[in-house]
Amino acid sequence: MHEKQGEETGAIDEPFFGDLMEEESDEDDETEESSVDLLIRFLQSMFKKASKRAKKASRSVLPAAMSPQLVSFAVDGVLLLAALSIVKAFLEVVCTLGGTVFVVILLLRVIWAAVSYFQSNGSSLNQGEGSFGSAQPVS
Repeated sequence: MHEKQGEETGAIDEPFFGDLMEEESDEDDETEESSVDLLIRFLQSMFKKASKRAKKASRSVLPAAMSPQLVSFAVDGVLLLAALSIVKAFLEVVCTLGGTVFVVILLLRVIWAAVSYFQSNGSSLNQGEGSFGSAQPVS
């Protein structure tokens, strides 16, 4: 038991912050890659689980003469089409929101430009220097 404590103190004496700054950039890249990999693995596992359940359900309903490969192909195709339609709907929502934000920003910029234009030119109209409604001498 005492030997174990000595080993632990030896491990504590080692430098803790040794090239930490150099390793952080590598860890960030690995973290980003691993999160994408984890997301892909999660989606694949969910697809496989749904595929297995759908295959079992369709085999129980379909006649036994149907080949298992055909059932598997049909189920996987339907699941892929369903996933694509969900992704399409999500992208439509994102694009609609992006388009709406763009139009709102554009309208705000047009209103801002119009207000600033009328503020800068409106002062000259109020002083009687404007060309509208007053006669100017021919030079």
